[in-house]
Amino acid sequence: MPASHVRRFFSVLAFATACLAVPCARANAPLAVPIARADTPEPLRVLSWNAWGLPAVSTNLEARMAALPDAIAKLDPDVVLLQEIWAESDGLKIKQGLERHGYHYSSHLAHTKYGMTGLFAASKLPLENVDFLPFASGRIGHSFWHLEWIASKGIGTFRVHTPLGDVELQNTHLQAQYDTDSYAAERLSQASEILLMHQDWSLPLVLGGDFNTGAEELPRQALLDLDELRDTTPSPLPDTIYVRNGRSVRIRVVQTRQALTQPVRLQNGVTTVLSDHPAVLVDLELSACTDCTRATVSNAGLREATRSALVTAAAITPGRMTWALGTAASLLAAAVALFRRTRELHSRSFRFRFLRRTTLALLATGFIWTAYLGAFYYPARAKALTLVARELALPPAR
Repeated sequence: MPASHVRRFFSVLAFATACLAVPCARANAPLAVPIARADTPEPLRVLSWNAWGLPAVSTNLEARMAALPDAIAKLDPDVVLLQEIWAESDGLKIKQGLERHGYHYSSHLAHTKYGMTGLFAASKLPLENVDFLPFASGRIGHSFWHLEWIASKGIGTFRVHTPLGDVELQNTHLQAQYDTDSYAAERLSQASEILLMHQDWSLPLVLGGDFNTGAEELPRQALLDLDELRDTTPSPLPDTIYVRNGRSVRIRVVQTRQALTQPVRLQNGVTTVLSDHPAVLVDLELSACTDCTRATVSNAGLREATRSALVTAAAITPGRMTWALGTAASLLAAAVALFRRTRELHSRSFRFRFLRRTTLALLATGFIWTAYLGAFYYPARAKALTLVARELALPPAR
């Protein structure tokens, strides 16, 4: 037998022996997440960023969205949480750009049955889209120019598969502040709703987003003390990432920092920052444990303080309803009186007619707005705040 045939025979024999010892995988089988040793910590880098993707409002929107994937990839996060990616087309561009850098799993909650959310998540690790839950409060705006009412505020929940098991991943964006209404009670209610969602402690949790409130304010404090989360970036800035242990996986915060704050040159030739918010980048370490200890609650009375604040905010509703409906009635009476007294003065100058129509339009707008506040906004707001306060009055299910 020629020597070449002998070598081929032994090569085939060795391959067959290897396949018997370890079953050969199919060519098209999906890649599984490698299982880590129980005593081997696993790093997990998470980025959360409000990317300022408001159509018709944000400057250089198209060029900035195009630059996002490369800027994010340079930081090499394992998981990316973005807020304010409103347009489905922008989400698709970011998804395609991140895929070139190895982020093969993504979810853009551009349109849900509750409305637009602006929430986007991408991951190098397998990512499963679990659900989106809207907040009870903040669904309607105090004023029509408060654009929050266009979106659906809530929390997007995902599950990322790591070598140490699943990690629950959540992305959120709380109510913004405006000059005519700070929406402080709405943000406190929304923070309370987040903790009420966290009744299952079986999985470790990573919660990122734009909370529109500083670490020293009550909504952020409520998350710390009520849900026993840890704030990785305790600062006056609104963006942060919270973490919490699971029953069998502990999360240690290794490092946290702000990122993506430097101006860059865009494809349209403009040099500017990529967003009006800095990104938050956190390095975490996951480790297995048989029974992970829970964080110590620093203020056992904060749950009652939060509930009381919501009840107080809802209790002022009758007074505000009376003021709003009374103002609406006064504006309507003024509009009717002006119309009747001036309707026969058609021969007056153009300036007079213009002022008359403008005044009637302003009175009508004021009537519609104040009637909306008294008949719809304040009652709906009080109902939502009261609902969350009742949930807080129940003992936590642990």
